[in-house]
Amino acid sequence: MPKPAETGGASGAVQPVLRTLEILRTLNEHNPASLAFLHERTGLPKPTLVRLLQTLAEGGYVEQISRRAGYRLTPQVLYLSRGFRFDDHVVEVARPYMDAFTRKYKWPVALATLKGARMQAHYGTQGLSPFSYDPDVRRPSRIPLLQSALGRAYLAFCPEVERELLLRLLEQSDKTPDREARDSNFIARLIAEIRGKGYATMAPIRGETANGIAVPILKDDAVLACLTLRFYDAAMSEREAAERYAAPLHEMAKQIAEVV
Repeated sequence: MPKPAETGGASGAVQPVLRTLEILRTLNEHNPASLAFLHERTGLPKPTLVRLLQTLAEGGYVEQISRRAGYRLTPQVLYLSRGFRFDDHVVEVARPYMDAFTRKYKWPVALATLKGARMQAHYGTQGLSPFSYDPDVRRPSRIPLLQSALGRAYLAFCPEVERELLLRLLEQSDKTPDREARDSNFIARLIAEIRGKGYATMAPIRGETANGIAVPILKDDAVLACLTLRFYDAAMSEREAAERYAAPLHEMAKQIAEVV
């Protein structure tokens, strides 16, 4: 049986583990840190701090510089984040906002990030929508930049240096969807139009009966991801879709960016 001091009551939380994580979090924000600083920031007794720091040192995650300078993290802590990508974090933050959006407005929305010179779809709410169009938002998994609303939104709102690099990669591609990257006049008109409207739409595709409008999730001058709403052409025009949903999409993107 664990001692009462080692658990968090009914929740069953193991307090030494939580305290250790708090030490790691504090050192991550202020590295290195003296024992006095850690005591002040965490509120933990110094004997407890010393014991937990020694345990972290034995695991290779912390090392003591000196009595005065205190402790610092070691490169070993980087292994704790292996297998976790920033894309995963963005998706987890965005998921409840996207679900709420579809429950309110009914239409499915999807999120994608840049991967190479394509967009990678990660999550969609088609399972919550009565108007679901795509059976699996992740297929095709690599979405062309110049044909999709998601890719066009990314290109239009990413920093100019990044856009130039992406266009250079597309110019060298032999894939049909990338050919228009070689037409500088077309690209200039496209970027200006999207930035003027505040959202992007899909390129016309023969036989396609659905459309989409997309907006970026912006953090400072970076595009973290893009959101798209998919709709049937027979249900509404692009103009109607934009009038109804562009502002709510932008608001959702802003809320996500504030939390990421």
